Amino acid sequence: MTTTADRRPAIGYALGLACTFGQVAWSWHIGPQPKGEHAPPSMAVWIANQLGFWALAWLVATLACTPLRWWTGATWPGLWRKRLGLTAFALALLHVGVWVVGERAGDLARIMDDVTSQPWMMLGLFAFALVCTLAATSPTDIARRLGGVRWRRVHRLVYVAAVAACLHYALRDGADPQHWIGFSLALTGLLWARWARSAKAAAR
Repeated sequence: MTTTADRRPAIGYALGLACTFGQVAWSWHIGPQPKGEHAPPSMAVWIANQLGFWALAWLVATLACTPLRWWTGATWPGLWRKRLGLTAFALALLHVGVWVVGERAGDLARIMDDVTSQPWMMLGLFAFALVCTLAATSPTDIARRLGGVRWRRVHRLVYVAAVAACLHYALRDGADPQHWIGFSLALTGLLWARWARSAKAAAR
């Protein structure tokens, strides 16, 4: 029998998704907004930026699940980590898709020029490749084939993906300092929590 406590993570997840897509829909509705003296971006750039922001936000939320499980003793953060991670992947996929199709119209030459001439673009694609790897190895059957030890090693790449995504966000043109500093502080705290636990375990 499902209790109210069991439903709370699901309710939070649903609210998070509603906020995410509500924000993206609102951004679409109001259209591109100028920032300071800069002209407003194109609609494709505007929406890609919104999707990128939320992809990173959900990725950081994914990383928060394990420390939350340690500190609270609850089981649901571990159960919801996969769902949050796949949500981050879906948003990242939309982010890249809008960039490739909306911004660059599928022009491979322009895409390659972006990647090779702008390091922050390379960091973004690197992070996306890692997130794709994590999503591809998330199904239970594949995890079983990999084995627990190898699967955990692969999924520690989520920390590398998060760092690369944060740098991609921070170094891009017109990055909002409030956003990337917030993400950086949250990510630093989560990495410290992981390191502190590993150091404590090693000292025993």
